Amino acid sequence: MVKIFEKSETCIIGKMLLRSCIILSCITLVKGGIEDIRTEGSKGKCIGDIVKKYFERGYSMSVVHMGNDNEIVEILNTKELKTIISRSPQSNMSVMNEHYVIDANSSTYFIKQFEYLVYEKRWNPTTRFLILIKNLNLNDLYNVFDILLKYHVVNTLILNNTADPELYTYNPFENFGCGRRYDRIIDLGKCSKSHTKNLYPIKLITGLRNCTFNVTSTHWPPFTIKRAINSTNVLAGIDEYIFREISQLESFNIDVTFMDNGEKFTTISENMSIDGPLNSLQQGKDMVFGGLVLMEARTDMFQFIYLHLLDQDSLVYLVKKAGRVQAWRNAYLVFQVDVWLTLLFIFLLYFLIFVLFFRPKDKLWVVLKMLSFMFSSGTCIRGSFFKRSIFIAWVWCSYFFCCYYQSTFSSITTHPVMEHQIATVEDLRRYNLRPCVSETILDYIKAALNNTQPYQTDQQCKKLLESIKFVSQSDYEYFTIVNQYKYQYYKFDFYDEYGEQTLYKFEKPIFSSLYCVYFNKGFPYLDKLQMHALRLRENGMINAHISRLFWEFQRHYKFKTKKSKELEVVVPLYLIGFGYFLSTLVFVGEILIKKVRDKNKS
Repeated sequence: MVKIFEKSETCIIGKMLLRSCIILSCITLVKGGIEDIRTEGSKGKCIGDIVKKYFERGYSMSVVHMGNDNEIVEILNTKELKTIISRSPQSNMSVMNEHYVIDANSSTYFIKQFEYLVYEKRWNPTTRFLILIKNLNLNDLYNVFDILLKYHVVNTLILNNTADPELYTYNPFENFGCGRRYDRIIDLGKCSKSHTKNLYPIKLITGLRNCTFNVTSTHWPPFTIKRAINSTNVLAGIDEYIFREISQLESFNIDVTFMDNGEKFTTISENMSIDGPLNSLQQGKDMVFGGLVLMEARTDMFQFIYLHLLDQDSLVYLVKKAGRVQAWRNAYLVFQVDVWLTLLFIFLLYFLIFVLFFRPKDKLWVVLKMLSFMFSSGTCIRGSFFKRSIFIAWVWCSYFFCCYYQSTFSSITTHPVMEHQIATVEDLRRYNLRPCVSETILDYIKAALNNTQPYQTDQQCKKLLESIKFVSQSDYEYFTIVNQYKYQYYKFDFYDEYGEQTLYKFEKPIFSSLYCVYFNKGFPYLDKLQMHALRLRENGMINAHISRLFWEFQRHYKFKTKKSKELEVVVPLYLIGFGYFLSTLVFVGEILIKKVRDKNKS
């Protein structure tokens, strides 16, 4: 019965099925092994070929690990490529990232870790990216491109982790996307068939045409001026004017939003958090206006254009302008000290000559006679020829002194003697002037000069214009530090009613600085915008606009004209009155003394 069963059709079919299963299992195992070998070799060759072809410029390349091992580094090392910096997203690079090769475990992990790259100093979104993501599907791909679009990464290529990786990219400038949106994900096909394609083409195919960029601006004349909506009576500030002109050349628009706190100085902390006007770039704005200073810490975080102003700005000292001395002091300030000492020396010399040669009994009489000649008082000179010659020589000498004194004294009417003008830093220390410096200037000095002990100022000096006004009204006790451009624009606010300056600006500035306009990293066509700004400067259009701005602001000032009766009397009336009273008293005394003498003689 057993033999019959073994030779039955059922048994034969069962044996055939068993043999087929064994053969299929073997084929599957062999095929899987072959596929694993082919996967490793194909993926490695794909990544190596792309890096060697498109990442050959530059000196280094960052390989960023997001959850995976060092497989990519091992693959690239076999290709004998350039310097490879193997790093994690959290490590803060001290050199510029020239190219990025990112190896992510999943799309979720990539999105979470990508923000660490964005907030490092040397973040460079304008370079080329090669991103390998395991377990990638189409829905995850949209999320990945959304985060890349948010941070302005354009030149990117995404691979999945298959035997022959699929290549994906996008173009946010397609169909006038302006870098803000993308209409489709571009499938470049299998990596093995991509050697004939340009995987990193130029994507700025429509330029900046039909784009509208969001701008944050502070009210900081003359660079930015807040105007009423659709106002045509007030000129735009320097920064806005430049980009209005450039927008006509490149056919784009700008939407300017003004912020309130224009005097807040932007500072960047160690963890890359930003406050002040530049914080709006982190919030999604495209550019910031407002006469922002070019500083190293800011250039690490943002892109910029500069050199559009012909002259550099500088921080300068301002003090109260020296006024006229008290009117009574003009009587002796006509001559300097050396002249008065010379006159005293000559007076004593002649007095000694009179005493030695003539030996008068009343020496006080000689002094009074010499003084009377100095004040052009006439008298009869008696005595010998030699004695009269000595007296006549003194009369001539005193006459010259008197004429010189009177002519110089008359010139003070039109050129009055002024107090000592504080004009150097040494004078500030010598006269112990106290600082009245605004908070924005203090922050600027602290950031630019690394001054950890800035000036301690009063409460009324917190704002820039308030500090200038306080110094102009003080009595030579305070000084302030301001931007020269800012002071030039508002200088008529600090003139007196006759159009004379009340402040004095030191000739030697503290240091010079450059102004620039900041952009988000990855802003397109920045080199072209820089070129347009330089052309506007070279053509004189920017300086002409600055002149119009100053004229527009300053044309409303009307100053009084000084008339002759309004001129200050150099010698005060009470001093003249005292002199007349004293001379009259002496004159009356002489008459009385003469009468008494005549009466005694008779």
